[in-house]
Amino acid sequence: MFTFAELTRPQAELAAAALPKSALVPIGVIGLIVFTAIHLSVIAHEGAHALAGRSTGRKVLGVKLNSDATGETATLGPRSGPGLIFTAFAGYLGPSFFGLGAASLIALGYTGAVLVLALLLLVVMLFLVRNFFGVISVLLNCALLVVFLAYASAKMQGIAAHGLSWLLLLSGVGYVLTHGSDAADAGNLRRMTHIPKVVWSLLWLILTVAALAAGARMLT
Repeated sequence: MFTFAELTRPQAELAAAALPKSALVPIGVIGLIVFTAIHLSVIAHEGAHALAGRSTGRKVLGVKLNSDATGETATLGPRSGPGLIFTAFAGYLGPSFFGLGAASLIALGYTGAVLVLALLLLVVMLFLVRNFFGVISVLLNCALLVVFLAYASAKMQGIAAHGLSWLLLLSGVGYVLTHGSDAADAGNLRRMTHIPKVVWSLLWLILTVAALAAGARMLT
């Protein structure tokens, strides 16, 4: 029976009290998984920009990850040329590239390495992020991986690695289909090369679908 004081407690507090403590951890993990599914492709996208820029000799000034699932990577270097074009082009291939890499490790039998490598890459990204939400986003993704690495069984870790690979591969295609030729990167590439935006969008779509097909063969 509720006392008068209990009846006047806020509904959210009553709901929390009604939840068994054993349910809090699964609910927290599910929340992290949902957050990851929304924002991980953005992290991979901006990470690909940063990786491409660094590999072509450009200095990575920083990365911003926004709450509306957008992002921005600033690099310093020549204001034209192949390096800048490659840096701009690489973003939309990021999720598919990382997903295909994960699928390759799984196919080779290094399933456990997928989560460890993903965690290491996120830690590197943490040092590049320059806004508060971006730090929180990366830290929450790190937390999810730490939970699986520390507490999940080998079987569950394998399921998580497969799920991560599929998520990246599918989001790579979905990201391109959602943004299409309206993507800011396509506009930047058109200005640099005078090649129409739709051409860049089609190239991204062809390459991400090819990565999905290759990854699917490895994972099934």
